[in-house]
Amino acid sequence: MRTALLLLAFSFVSFTFSAKKNVYICTDPKSQYYHLEELCKELEKCNYQVKEVTKGEAEDQNKRLCKVCKENDSKNKKDKEMNKKQEKQE
Repeated sequence: MRTALLLLAFSFVSFTFSAKKNVYICTDPKSQYYHLEELCKELEKCNYQVKEVTKGEAEDQNKRLCKVCKENDSKNKKDKEMNKKQEKQE
């Protein structure tokens, strides 16, 4: 029972932190994307203010994930999976 409660608490905390992950947007009214990294090469093209917001706020403004950030995020996830597999084999 205690283990189940700890797992439930951990899951809740993990979900809470992931849901509140901040992203970056260009305040240009024509901007359609949000970025995972403030130093994204696409975000550097912004001639307006760069603002840090929650992912939910960016999505509420109908912004979607930038292609460069999406590719980098996918690559990072694959690298993490590879590292986990290598650790299990050792």
